[in-house]
Amino acid sequence: MKIDIFNHFFPRSFFEKYIRVGERGRDMGKRVQHIPTIADLDARLRALDEFGDYVQVLSMPMPPLEVLGGPDRTPALAAEANDGLAELVETQDRFIAFAAALPMNNPDAAVRELVRALDELGAKGVQLHSNAAGRPLDAPEFQPIFDEIAKRDAVIWLHPSRDATFADYQTEERSLYEIWWTFGWPYETSVAMARLVFSGLFDRLPGI
Repeated sequence: MKIDIFNHFFPRSFFEKYIRVGERGRDMGKRVQHIPTIADLDARLRALDEFGDYVQVLSMPMPPLEVLGGPDRTPALAAEANDGLAELVETQDRFIAFAAALPMNNPDAAVRELVRALDELGAKGVQLHSNAAGRPLDAPEFQPIFDEIAKRDAVIWLHPSRDATFADYQTEERSLYEIWWTFGWPYETSVAMARLVFSGLFDRLPGI
């Protein structure tokens, strides 16, 4: 069996309610609307059939939940997304596990959703983006989330998050020539990991 551990797929109802309608129709949020296998289950399964005993671990595609709503709204978005991913894993043999989405602009709710997703829905871990609505992951308000992840020996999928509004130069308003993701995403991942290391997270939680 070939296990692919980092794959994005929208539960259909989530896609129809929040992505197809174009709530944040720019950059990756716009692009994912036109990828057939990102939310069409039949199209995804046909693609998987080309590769024999190939199975996937699912996580939510871009954009992060924080792009879709403020802290009063993202907890419900996270719950809906995770319920949908859990149903896909339960009903489809090709999907063997999922990483939960968290409302990172509401840290208290993120901890609650983390516990629910792991304990009730069977998630194997969480997908965190390299920043949370512009906040670094080593910010103090996120420490309880990492504490809970470590306590439960769950896995973290780290996804870069940066869009064209992050300019390449201070004299400009937008990034040009796709630099915001071709170079920006590897940079985002590197910065997020470096900040977690230098902040002492792995000293405090050596098993994470």
